[in-house]
Amino acid sequence: MSRRLTNIMVTGGAGFIGCNFIHFLFSTESGFRGNIINVDSFTYADNLESLADIEAEYGGKRYFFEKADICDRPEIERILKQYDIDTIVHFAAESHVDRSILGPETFIRR
Repeated sequence: MSRRLTNIMVTGGAGFIGCNFIHFLFSTESGFRGNIINVDSFTYADNLESLADIEAEYGGKRYFFEKADICDRPEIERILKQYDIDTIVHFAAESHVDRSILGPETFIRR
């Protein structure tokens, strides 16, 4: 039995890897026909302009952006319920090692 992916939550979707993954899912070669919910806290490493074409074509129909921190449990639970999420692809991370020297709390917070 194969699993059907309908509502994918992509954490860190405004980052480099996340936005490229979202572009791939919406490409014809992926065959994906479901919805993507991009959950990102929108920090220094993010760029929503890289998803402007996705927003223009699919925004509010198959693509949804939620500004949220993955550590905010009540907010993530709301998103999971609201969009009936069946799959999570996790790309959210702090990526600039130099920043960990100046503010290590961000990199070890649970």
